[in-house]
Amino acid sequence: MIHIFFRTTSNKRDNKNRPDWFSYERCWKNLLGTCMDNPITVIHDGEIEFEWLKEMPPANVDILQIDSEKAIEPLIKEWEDKGETYVDQDAFGNSIEKRLEKPDREKAAGSLMYEIIFNKIKDVENKNELVYMIEDDYIHLEGWPAIFEDVFYHYKDLTYATLYDHPDKYTERYKGLQTPLIMSSYSHWRFVPSSCGTFGGRISAFLNDKEIHMNDLGDHNKFLKLAQRNRSIISPVPGFATHCINGFLAPYRDWSRIQ
Repeated sequence: MIHIFFRTTSNKRDNKNRPDWFSYERCWKNLLGTCMDNPITVIHDGEIEFEWLKEMPPANVDILQIDSEKAIEPLIKEWEDKGETYVDQDAFGNSIEKRLEKPDREKAAGSLMYEIIFNKIKDVENKNELVYMIEDDYIHLEGWPAIFEDVFYHYKDLTYATLYDHPDKYTERYKGLQTPLIMSSYSHWRFVPSSCGTFGGRISAFLNDKEIHMNDLGDHNKFLKLAQRNRSIISPVPGFATHCINGFLAPYRDWSRIQ
């Protein structure tokens, strides 16, 4: 089983840099049509304004509301007190030191999301069941749950995986990146340094790494911390999901045709 957590909000920025076929409703209906009846928890930040989300949900969908505005102040104070930095790479692959990004409503919503996730999974008897988090601007290919479950079935020591093949892995930023390939029943996969917030893994892995996931780290920084614990994340080649932003669409797929 895959415990799916879908995070969204009505506090949307404009849709610049989006493909002309993109809509949040399309991403939601894509999830409903491809989830293969796995349970979905919708975590909505603020008042629900989308008509397509107000409709009577299917039996496998649970909708919860959070308020990131109330949660952001303690996160900002913690950020100011720590002054924490990390080493990243610029677009040309050069190492640079950066300060952790100042928490915003998105990071606050992420912290609230993880509280819900851990409350839901702590009592699941089979800790080998999977968690998969989906941001609301992703499209998935049909059959993705079987593909996701299959790779964890074949590799018992695997901790995390994403279905998104991020195009930045083909740029100068990651020039010289060398990684082993592994193979499941449906795809080749490669180990990657990090991914976006749409990823998942076994319940046991999330519980073991709870304090890192509960931190206000950005996506890239989270995986840097996880790597220090010898955690890994893999990505399929090509991808079975995409972030719906121009310039960041997963390559080698015609995503405009996916409903």
